[in-house]
Amino acid sequence: MIKQDFFNSNLDSILNVKPKSIAVAVSGGSDSMALTILSHNWAKKNGIDFTALTVNHNLRPEAKAEAETVGKWCEKYEIHHEILTYMGKIPTSNIEAIAREYRYKLLTDYVKNNAIDYLFIAHNQDEQKETFFLNLSRGSGIYGLCGMPVLTERLGVKIVRPMLNFTKSEIKEFLTSVSQEWIEDPSNSDTKYKRVRIRNLKELIDTLGLSNKRLIDTMNNMERVRDAVEFFVDECLKKSIISNGVRVIIDKDELLYYPSEVVLRTLAKIIKDFSSSTYPPRFESLENLYAKIKEGSLGKGITLSNTKISFDKAKNIVIEPEVGRGKKTAGKM
Repeated sequence: MIKQDFFNSNLDSILNVKPKSIAVAVSGGSDSMALTILSHNWAKKNGIDFTALTVNHNLRPEAKAEAETVGKWCEKYEIHHEILTYMGKIPTSNIEAIAREYRYKLLTDYVKNNAIDYLFIAHNQDEQKETFFLNLSRGSGIYGLCGMPVLTERLGVKIVRPMLNFTKSEIKEFLTSVSQEWIEDPSNSDTKYKRVRIRNLKELIDTLGLSNKRLIDTMNNMERVRDAVEFFVDECLKKSIISNGVRVIIDKDELLYYPSEVVLRTLAKIIKDFSSSTYPPRFESLENLYAKIKEGSLGKGITLSNTKISFDKAKNIVIEPEVGRGKKTAGKM
């Protein structure tokens, strides 16, 4: 079971400096309810402003009532609670991914508009394990196999995942100890989602000796490799970019001097930042782009993440807005 003192020390080690304010995304599920209670206690002890945010996706008829239930639970702990309601068009396909996108958009917009320092998200150790296998099934490289970071940034907001050290069973034991209910999301048992199918293979995975600890150790090893790659990506960016403004111009020979993994990650970072996308391009698309750059076979150019990549007359690589898209100024590297 999670002890408050251990949670506090774990969070203190993540955040070297105490923030003035934090917000927690709380759906009412066991993970987010436990995070809300534990982090509120920590915030209260340290004099930190605290807000709980619930997103009503409007995807299910009961979503509104569930959000209001979460509000009543928060009221019991004297927690300031806000419901953020999605008012746009309801997707009919790729629902999980699209819902995740607009959930983060609503949450990060609120955090930025209210000058809140951090957004806490309740991913746990079991979900970290599922993420590893999910990314493995997609053929992910080093970055995908690192799992979810404890501290990251998304859409201009600092995000913290304080529950990655705790298992689902530990989380539920904590809630039971404080007599706190939670909401079970029906999608958590819907096998049309790959993550659920991976979760259902837990017993088989455990028989192979792939415990949470061993997988976390593997992900930590991958993180060290990723950090080494990032060191050379930063160097490659400084040496290969000739111009970075309305379009990015890259010295092809300087770029191709580096090992393929560094080149692929450099291209991913440039395209992601230039296109203002939430995610970098898919790895397969980057590999295809890399092959065409090496072969000098970009032709009239290819499109990727709303950008066009081509050669100029001097055979430099040019990344610019895709035809028909509004121009964006690239962020400085």
